[in-house]
Amino acid sequence: MGMSIEEYRKIVLKDRDLRPKALNRQLQGQINRELGKNFEEQIELICEIYKRNKLAMIEKTPEPMKILKHIENGRFETVFTKSAQPDFKGTLKGGQTVVFDAKFTETPKITYQALSDFQRETLLSYRELGAKAFVLVGFMDGNMYPVDINLWINMQNIFGHKHIKQVELEDRLLRAKRAQNGIIDFLGMV
Repeated sequence: MGMSIEEYRKIVLKDRDLRPKALNRQLQGQINRELGKNFEEQIELICEIYKRNKLAMIEKTPEPMKILKHIENGRFETVFTKSAQPDFKGTLKGGQTVVFDAKFTETPKITYQALSDFQRETLLSYRELGAKAFVLVGFMDGNMYPVDINLWINMQNIFGHKHIKQVELEDRLLRAKRAQNGIIDFLGMV
């Protein structure tokens, strides 16, 4: 005896909303999380190269969370304990602090709201103390753009809208360069 598609969806998706629009949003959310995760992994590899070449020591900031319940096979249920910090923090050769958040988008623009209020405030606080503080924006074509937090905060005044188009970053020559080995050198821009 076979199983209907509806029965299969109920088993696989359990308590999730099974309406088509909700399913599409859930799927898009999963895709976006995976793309963002891949982007951060790429940045971590670049940071490892910086470390190996003694150019910088930059590490991914762990998410502040608390374990609620151990499930099985090393899995557990958690909750975030406070607002997300910027994704990466570290020190450049010579002692300069660097703090940045990584944002990836599938569209040709990145919105102001991609950063939370807390992340914007945190990056600005680091900037005021003399750190290099920026948002590293990744686009589907593989290009990365380090956007200084002051530019991010003032995008409405600078660009006339609360988003930045990839072409506007190109026009400002903000694209991180690829080294001869193909690795993107985003620190060369900050």
